[in-house]
Amino acid sequence: MAKRHENPLGLLHEMQQVGRQAAPGLPEQVKAAPLWSGLGFRLSELQFVTPLNQVSEILPCPVVTPVPGVKHWLKGIANVRGNLLTIIDLPEYFGKAPVRLDDKSRLLVMNVPGLNTALLVNEVLGLRHFDEEQEKQDISALDDAVFAHLRGAFLRDNVLWGVFDMHSLAESLTFKHVAA
Repeated sequence: MAKRHENPLGLLHEMQQVGRQAAPGLPEQVKAAPLWSGLGFRLSELQFVTPLNQVSEILPCPVVTPVPGVKHWLKGIANVRGNLLTIIDLPEYFGKAPVRLDDKSRLLVMNVPGLNTALLVNEVLGLRHFDEEQEKQDISALDDAVFAHLRGAFLRDNVLWGVFDMHSLAESLTFKHVAA
């Protein structure tokens, strides 16, 4: 016959003790490695990420009005919601084949104060997250014009993702001087 308690409060206290003894422990807290996040994009066959705060918008390429007397990589200007944007073909700026406008090509509107410029890229690859400690790579030995505007790189699945600095590009003298 079951043990009978005269005090219901005592029974509840006993049940609580049994429950605590049988309960599994809390999981061990492990500190996660810091992640670096950026917007991935493709420039010809190279893959890059840029800090999220350096891009204000991603757009398909609108109708572009050519501007005479400028370098070939400046494709023209476009009206986007009442704002005139200068359109730069980024691969062509770096001496690569120009972007073929298709369903993958996009404009990255630069978030640089005083500059209304959008960079035409071959493809936007979405958000990318990297483990800062394990995936950081030294790129000082690589030789390509675009690497002058990189602030390091990450290696994931044998793919090198250069960290592209739009502010560095905006400060470049060749980027500022567009007259042919």
